[in-house]
Amino acid sequence: MKVLFIGNTPEDDKTIYRLMGNHFPKIQLVACNEPENLMEFMTNDGPFSFVAISIDNKNINVVDIYQQITEILGVRPFVFIGTPNSVKAQLTTAMIHNQQTNALVELPMVLDEFKKAITQSIDWVKKEEFEESILEFTRDDLHPMRLRNFYLFESLPYDVYIELTSTKYGKVISKDKFYSHQVIQNYSRKNIKYLYLRKDEHLKFLDTSIKNLLKIYEAKLSDKKKYQLLHLKTAFFVHQFIQAASVSDEVNKLAHFFIDSVSNLVRSYENVTELLDGVMETGHMTFAEQSVATAYVCEKILANMGWTADMTRGKLILASLLQDITLPHDDMIKVRSLNDPNLKIFTEEEQIEFKSHPQKAAHISTHFNGFSDVDFILMEQHEHPTGDGFPKGLNSSGLTTISCIFILATNFVSRMAITQRGPTQHKDIVTNMKRVYNTGNFKDPLKALEKAMKNSAV
Repeated sequence: MKVLFIGNTPEDDKTIYRLMGNHFPKIQLVACNEPENLMEFMTNDGPFSFVAISIDNKNINVVDIYQQITEILGVRPFVFIGTPNSVKAQLTTAMIHNQQTNALVELPMVLDEFKKAITQSIDWVKKEEFEESILEFTRDDLHPMRLRNFYLFESLPYDVYIELTSTKYGKVISKDKFYSHQVIQNYSRKNIKYLYLRKDEHLKFLDTSIKNLLKIYEAKLSDKKKYQLLHLKTAFFVHQFIQAASVSDEVNKLAHFFIDSVSNLVRSYENVTELLDGVMETGHMTFAEQSVATAYVCEKILANMGWTADMTRGKLILASLLQDITLPHDDMIKVRSLNDPNLKIFTEEEQIEFKSHPQKAAHISTHFNGFSDVDFILMEQHEHPTGDGFPKGLNSSGLTTISCIFILATNFVSRMAITQRGPTQHKDIVTNMKRVYNTGNFKDPLKALEKAMKNSAV
């Protein structure tokens, strides 16, 4: 059980670590030594069952930290440790009297009071973790989330349900509680494709998550390796928010952050395959993974071609984010043309959706500020150098270079989704693509893509 700990002096902290280790050995105190980085810390080092704060620390504002933690982690027990003077200076009446979740240990410390406070917090957590219920809903009360997307998280701010009958649903993930990805794998083996959130809570989840992502981008992560998960979460929430609501000002702002961040990350890696391998870890590509992988490939092609214009970068990365946003099934990532036999495995309605999705994505792109021509790039994402693509049947002589870059990137990622992972996977994909795309305005982008794979370690 992880506990977020915001301490004071090394001597004071040592005492708390010793008492916790002696009396609660299953608890792992995880110290946040730089409260200004609390947002990043909570996002990447949790999940935390409860919080302990040394309120004698004069470098922190406990009320602000309390509100920030509650906003991000949801309801959690807090154990406040400090002198009576600090209680008066740092805590509000509401914080002190909220005895359902909060506990106060005054200094000088009385061991029994410390043990009582920690035990109370542990009991609250256990009660929440083991609370199970079967509730009745109508299908209209709930929003389905694809099972694969739960790999992006380790906890959620709302309860998650599984369908038992057409009206009965069992709670399988409690709000704000850690869940193992093994649980998701077990459901996948049972061919369960969706878990459910209440619709009203789903909208709150999206709105809060978009706001939190903006704060994380603004704060800037210190470890570049954490940006991949941030990019995946950004793609997931942008897709979900647009599908549920619309393109808001905050989504616009988040897209700009995403574009700049993707460019900075890709250009800091010489080996793009390392990034691509880190995107798709489950073996089944999701729309979020597809968007991020396509953005990375586009950026690497641009870098190898020597193209540095911010506008071009923005167009391609936004197109990567929106390419399949209206498609109903992420297995459609593997389908590249109307002649693909894999298209026939989907329902007639889904096949119609596939035929029209470039136009729909193009329309959505027009609601983003600061970009032009993203709509025509999206309209041409399924065109083919031989003229066998759709919707217009353009050939290599009728496609601009920027469209060719995007077509190459989307085809590359689609082939990643159907190709067995291995040390030569990406080079083999490019080799196979050369037979088709080494023509017209595809030639230079193809050379840049091939160079990206040659420069990658095997």
